[in-house]
Amino acid sequence: MSESQEYGLHVQVKLTGYDAARYAVVEMDSVVQLQVRSTGLAALLLSQKNSPVAVSVDMRGESVRCYERRVGEGKVQQCRSVAVSDIGEMLRGQLHRYGVSSLSSARDSLRLVLAARASKVFRPSLADVDISFADGYGLYGEPKVSPEEVTLYGPEEALERITELRVSPTTIANLSTTASLSLPLDPVWERMGDVSVSTTSVAVRIPVQSFVERTYTLPLTVRQADTAVRLHLYPEQASVRVWVAQRDLQSVSADRFEVSVDYSDILAGKPHLKPRLTRFPECVRVRTLSPAEVQYVVIQ
Repeated sequence: MSESQEYGLHVQVKLTGYDAARYAVVEMDSVVQLQVRSTGLAALLLSQKNSPVAVSVDMRGESVRCYERRVGEGKVQQCRSVAVSDIGEMLRGQLHRYGVSSLSSARDSLRLVLAARASKVFRPSLADVDISFADGYGLYGEPKVSPEEVTLYGPEEALERITELRVSPTTIANLSTTASLSLPLDPVWERMGDVSVSTTSVAVRIPVQSFVERTYTLPLTVRQADTAVRLHLYPEQASVRVWVAQRDLQSVSADRFEVSVDYSDILAGKPHLKPRLTRFPECVRVRTLSPAEVQYVVIQ
């Protein structure tokens, strides 16, 4: 048992370092047969191991050879190979405790062959996310989703059946401060067979500010009016009620609003004119505009 001899040894190999979402594995070497020199006792200990001898090899390493091969019109496979001698360095340290003094292999390299999957890019939708706010608070701007784009990979026919990608139904209630949340995507890809995704969740930032109510009384103006024609409007003013974020109060004033009626409605013979808010600061939330209609008299 103490005499040093050569023995055969199976080593399980796990090849890593590739994007399993973007690439399908065409070929992957997973076992290498080694000839090791050790004592009979060491060989017995190796045979009694509860799990096989295994090694993980990163196929992005400096010693990995990368090349491409064409397998058909427009189709390219990515190939990577690594010398078994490089694995031997890792195994020597692992097997040293078993008395292994040397190892060799009839096989000179391990190979990984990948085929790029078809891809389709989506901007995740928040349509199923229900957001509500505490009294006096509201959305300030628009929710931001990161990453802005998510990619699905898989067979082209499966990707064609997927028309949108949504964040899973979620209720976010009573917000009073800006919230940053990690939310899962609805895993529609799981219902399409061999389809994978670049990320299964997204970060969502919901900007929140406190708001106050303000009312502005504004003169009505006439758009596209014939300068030779004068109009008298009843009433001559409109009232707009808005929400203004606390941080924007100093920058919002009546002169930043405009309420108009359209002269083309008069030419169309409409008996009443509809006031429209034609200019206002982007930072406000319009609540009401009154009156809904105004009367007019044309002064020749």
